Parts: sequence; structure tokens; C-alpha cells
Amino acid sequence: MSTLMTIGHSVRTALLAICLMLAAATTMRAQDTTATANLKATPEGRISQILLRDGSTLNGRVVEVTPTIVRFVSSIGETSIPRSTIVSVRLVALTSMHEGQVWPEDPSRTRLFFAPTGRMLRTSETYFSDAYVFFPSVQVGVTDQFTIGGGMSIFPGVGLDEQIYYLTPKVGLYSSPNVNVAIGALVAGAQVISDDSPFGIGYGVVTLGDENTSATIGTGFGFSRGNASSTGVLMLGGSNRVSKSFALVTENYLTTERDASVLVSGGVRFMSEHIAVDLALFGGKGINALVPYVAFIYRW
Repeated sequence: MSTLMTIGHSVRTALLAICLMLAAATTMRAQDTTATANLKATPEGRISQILLRDGSTLNGRVVEVTPTIVRFVSSIGETSIPRSTIVSVRLVALTSMHEGQVWPEDPSRTRLFFAPTGRMLRTSETYFSDAYVFFPSVQVGVTDQFTIGGGMSIFPGVGLDEQIYYLTPKVGLYSSPNVNVAIGALVAGAQVISDDSPFGIGYGVVTLGDENTSATIGTGFGFSRGNASSTGVLMLGGSNRVSKSFALVTENYLTTERDASVLVSGGVRFMSEHIAVDLALFGGKGINALVPYVAFIYRW
């Protein structure tokens, strides 16, 4: 009987210890937000931006993660941060750091003005854009390598059956901090020109450079109702970010036909964390006056 009582006591003690450990683990998980549950050491070439519950933000590198604390190295040295005080953690490129301040990512990093860059939207990343007021569209990152978007013109006084509809699939072929390659198409259609619909352009594009300074080269061929054009289009463009909220952008075209057409542009981009506004002027061969360009982008 004494032996049975001893065994029973040992079993109860073990069960109590297991329950306490499970409760502690549950409590620890409850302290983590979705953003901090997968905390890990900061990879090379990146910066971890940590938002604390008191509203302050720390920029630096996570060097070790334990169930209770995060060892963090910043410009003021190494600190141990309780995980329960962390609201969110975001990885940003090292090139985003400027004099101790993190510049927000360009919300329109996947495009110049009209033309796409080689960069892709990330999975579930979405943006709404509107050019000239009358050409809205939405783009969605289905995966890190595939983006799909579309829209329609909204000319006033024109019925839905007379508007222009467009679709913009894009596939990423290669991605790195300084080289990005993609292919895609702009496919459009309109009932008023049904004999030629669908029409558009298929393209390939390469972007060289980081998020602040880059050059983009692209080439494409037009098509209409299944017929490819023998005339190619070469696009040369780029952007240079000169401050936290301001960048210079250019986008230029040259056709390969004998009497080549040339279209050049230059403009500025104003940006915040989620919003970008483009203002530019287009001109070129056969254009008697500069044509203004205005576009608005909201990314979430």
C-alpha cells in the first residue's frame, strides 16, 4: 500500500509539473503578437525595426531570441528587450537607413510612370493607382513571383460597354537587392474597336540598382487580336531618391521602325509610407507641346 501511495504521489507531481509547463508556454505565446511570434536574428544586409508598446521605435539588429527576451544591438549599444513589450518587428533594407533614420519604402517601387520595373509586389501586397483620374487600376501580389492587376477607364458620359478595360499580369524571373528581372503584358479591350480587341504589349524588363537609385531597361512588342507587331519598343528609365519623401523619375521610349519615334519624360515623385504622387512632363518627336502626367498610388 505504501508503494502504491508513493507511485500515486509521483504521478500527481509529474502531472502537476507538466500542467505548469504547458501553462507557462501558453502564457508566453499569448504575450507574442503575430508579428513577434516568429522573431529571429536579423539577416545580413537588413535592419530590424522594432515598435515597442510605449510607442518608441528601435532600429538595429536582433542577435539572439529567447522565450522571454530579445538581445538587440543599435547605435546606443546592446540591450535586452522583454518580448512582452514588443508590438511588431519589420525588416528593412540596410540602404533604407539614412543618418539613423529609416526612410519608408517607395510605395510605387514596382513601376516608373506607365512602365513597370523589374521589381515585384510581395505576396498579398496590394496597391490602387489612378492616372489622369480616368484610368484607375488595382494590382495584387498573388505570390512573390506573380502579380495580377486590372482596371477600366471611367470617362464621364460614356456607357460601360464603351469604356476601355485592361489586364496587367506580371511574372518575376529573378530577384536580388540590386538586380530584378520580370516579364509581363498590358492587355486591353474595348467594344468600340472590337475588330482589334484584345490589343496591348508584351514586355521584358530589367532593373539594376537598389531602392534609392536604379536604372530600368525594357523591350516589348505590340499585338492586336492575336497578331504580333514587327515594330519593337525600347524603354529606358530610372529613378533617384534624393530625400525621405522625394525622388526624380524618368521614362523614355524608342521604336525600332525606320522612322523611329522618340518619347521622353521627366518628373518627380512625392511619397510617404503608403502614398505616392507622380507629376511629370512628356514630349518627343512629333509632339508640339509638353504633355503633363499625373498619377496617384495608395499601397497597403
